[in-house]
Amino acid sequence: MTDLFKAMRLSEEDSETGHIFFSEGGKILVPLHKPKTGMTGQEMLQRLLSRSGNDDGSLANDFLVELGRTVPLEALRQLLTSADPRTQSTGAFLATFQNQNISAMVGDLAALLRHKNPQTRFDAVESILRCSTRDHGRYLAEALFALDDEDHGVRMGAIQFVRFAKDWQLKLARRHAASLRPHTPFSTIADLTKEWHEDTSGMIRAMLDHAEPMVRRYGLGLASRARLMVVDAFVEWAQASSDAEIAELATNCLKRNLISRNAVWHSSLPAKAGTLA
Repeated sequence: MTDLFKAMRLSEEDSETGHIFFSEGGKILVPLHKPKTGMTGQEMLQRLLSRSGNDDGSLANDFLVELGRTVPLEALRQLLTSADPRTQSTGAFLATFQNQNISAMVGDLAALLRHKNPQTRFDAVESILRCSTRDHGRYLAEALFALDDEDHGVRMGAIQFVRFAKDWQLKLARRHAASLRPHTPFSTIADLTKEWHEDTSGMIRAMLDHAEPMVRRYGLGLASRARLMVVDAFVEWAQASSDAEIAELATNCLKRNLISRNAVWHSSLPAKAGTLA
């Protein structure tokens, strides 16, 4: 797995002053600048669509600066729906820097959840989180289905989805996932949420101790969910899990404080917290 796949995305504030140079070696924040390629935005788009030459990522980076400025945002759909898998991957990556301004493309992003490249599936999950509206319950559910992805990194992306989704996004994802896949771990998640809705700590315990890995992964997302404060006791429960994947991811949360900039990591809160955010 490359550093690019694992790297965090730019914050909204950072994206106003810089952008990402990305390659197999990783991602670097650099100031916004005139395109290195000397091409116009439209010329870059055509080059990306043709996939001619060996692009190291700098062309897509330059295009990111032009997208929404000299090139209409709608042009992104051409990349997402291209017949070329590499072009689709570029489109999915660029979409992670957008928001509800491309909500009309969420269906195209959801289609990439079946892409053969796990990095692209990861980007699709993140983009759906960023760009979806209340009309996209089915697509939010499809992003949640990534909890069952064969790739560890994509599953981590789905756990991040649970952590950072808005309340309405998580509710819609849960409800539609249970409806689309009845009698599966996703319906179990919905049932446990209803059963323990007045007891956050009980809900998290029940999910982390559940026999189904997908339910445990969802429970980890809840345990480290960015409320106004992140309750470290919840994350420590996940860290003590007998499921090695859950324990490792929870340890990463504790070590790196992987939380929203709007949340605070608080070590002195009691284990039993209030209503789930």
